[in-house]
Amino acid sequence: MPLRREHARIALATIRLVNGALALLAPGVMLRRLGADPRTHGVAIYPLRMFGIRTVVLGVELLVGGSMQHKGKVGVVIHAADAASAITAGLRRQLPPRVAVVAAGISVTNTALALTIAREGMNGGNDHAVPDRGHDPGARRGGPGARTSSLAR
Repeated sequence: MPLRREHARIALATIRLVNGALALLAPGVMLRRLGADPRTHGVAIYPLRMFGIRTVVLGVELLVGGSMQHKGKVGVVIHAADAASAITAGLRRQLPPRVAVVAAGISVTNTALALTIAREGMNGGNDHAVPDRGHDPGARRGGPGARTSSLAR
């Protein structure tokens, strides 16, 4: 069964919310997951919290209205950059090899989920993709009084 936009959206939102909340509220735990001791690498707490709030906001954004196609495209850029950063950090030995592989794997997975969201938003995914209605609540209603797109006018 192919991964549908709705499944990708929920999965990516969950990953973002969990990792973001962990970095924001428990950066020491995140540092230990990255192979660093929070007592000796305390300088990393501030950027981890910045990463955390960014990631929480992006997760929440996937759960509210708006253009999923746009959110998917933005997600592709963000997560591909995260994957490149993890791979680069691993190659430069700035992260332990196991940690770099896990971080890159998570970011590549997130990139694939974002691609699914963006692709299906353009109806380039499976045949069951629902057209992206953006943030127009009237577009979801059929019948009298429903708003139509500029293409349908």
